Amino acid sequence: MTGPLSTAVLRRHALQTAALLTALALTPHATHAQVTTLDERAAVDELMADYYGEPGAVLAVVRGGKVVFAEGYGLANLEHGIPLGRETVLDIGSVAKQFTAFAIALLADEGALSLDDDIRTHLPEVPDFGDVITIRHMVHHMSGLREIYTSEGIAGRQNGDAVQQADALRLTEHMHELNFTPGDQYLYCNTAYMMLADIVARASGMPFPQFMEERVFGPVGMHHTTIMSKLGQSIPGVAESYAPDDEGFVRVFDNSSLYGAGGMYSTVDDLALWMNNYATAAVGGPAVIEQMQEQGVLNDGEELSYAFGINVGELRGERAIRHTGSSAGFRTSFTYFPELDGGVITLSNRSNIGGRISAELLDIFFGDRLDPAPTQQDPTEDDDEEEEEPTAWSPSAEQLEFLAGTYYSAELQTIYTLYVEDGTLMGAHRRHGTFELEPMAEEMTFEGPGFFGMVTFEDDGTFRIDNGRVLNLLFTKVEFE
Repeated sequence: MTGPLSTAVLRRHALQTAALLTALALTPHATHAQVTTLDERAAVDELMADYYGEPGAVLAVVRGGKVVFAEGYGLANLEHGIPLGRETVLDIGSVAKQFTAFAIALLADEGALSLDDDIRTHLPEVPDFGDVITIRHMVHHMSGLREIYTSEGIAGRQNGDAVQQADALRLTEHMHELNFTPGDQYLYCNTAYMMLADIVARASGMPFPQFMEERVFGPVGMHHTTIMSKLGQSIPGVAESYAPDDEGFVRVFDNSSLYGAGGMYSTVDDLALWMNNYATAAVGGPAVIEQMQEQGVLNDGEELSYAFGINVGELRGERAIRHTGSSAGFRTSFTYFPELDGGVITLSNRSNIGGRISAELLDIFFGDRLDPAPTQQDPTEDDDEEEEEPTAWSPSAEQLEFLAGTYYSAELQTIYTLYVEDGTLMGAHRRHGTFELEPMAEEMTFEGPGFFGMVTFEDDGTFRIDNGRVLNLLFTKVEFE
């Protein structure tokens, strides 16, 4: 169904709305905030019309602390034609981080740890980098630890390769340097949140999945929420995840057993219960909920929008608590407005769904309470003159020959071979194959593919890589017999 809504669909929603209104009229303390209108439901159906017969999404809207709308659109499994529904379980990606941060805040409130503890107090395997990394640094993504995915990418990891919980601590054990002095910068880091889960386990004396089930999920009522703690774990009711290709869709697998940073599977109704806990503080208490919303502060005094696994700030004129998630083909969005006591949750099993659905839902259900969405400027209407691209430096043949050689990272225990071919500096790696290094504007600086990033050579036979979440990673030229 891609055109205007059919009469049958409108009739179905009219009956549903009438039944809902009748039920609410018979419910004590029913309020207008708990009602969805026919127009709202019809608008959502029209918004999601293109997802019939394809991977899609499960949507939920909370108003007045109640789920007023929850419905699935599209298929949870293409092979067997299984539809998505409000009971479908999906991987929520980095939306899981707020649960890890909640566990940390809960243990801090109980005195089992301090947010200002040196992490080596709980994880003595972590090397002494000369600067103290605190739990607070890790919560706010300002620890300086290297990102596990980009580090493993440099080392040769391919999409689909397994990542396990122990890999984060192993990566840190072999680190020689931090990305930066703790507290100096904000740089999103999954490694830190995986290690926060390890700290929860050690401070509480129970495995992280068990702690979350007994202290968080169970008390909140999230009985369809699971931590994936082993490779290949079977999770009842879970959707498959997909990505588009030239012929339709292909399955995309999350071959991991990491948690803390992700690895959490849930439903829209369970997440709605969690959303409501921000308002009631029934689990954790007011002090913990307040702690969750404390934003990070850098060493120079700059306040971050990132708090405890959530972004806190203004969205369309209202204070909002929000986060998104991405894992394999799963995409998640969680937006809560404390003053409106409501929000929107979207769980999707297709990688290309983007953020448009969540934004449209905000308009449909909260548009009368929010400022207008900012308009997207058409780049063709930009009157500013285009900036000229800086001229790349031109290395001589002698310079290229000097840079050629075999380079080794002691941190990642991986090797790259650089060589010259037809006047171009090339790179080669056992798993990544060959690739070109393109000269940049700054002398002795080149750019490679995404996993490699920017590389800057020094005169002492070394180079350092910056690829976004790994900074200044040292490689040294070596000779092999």
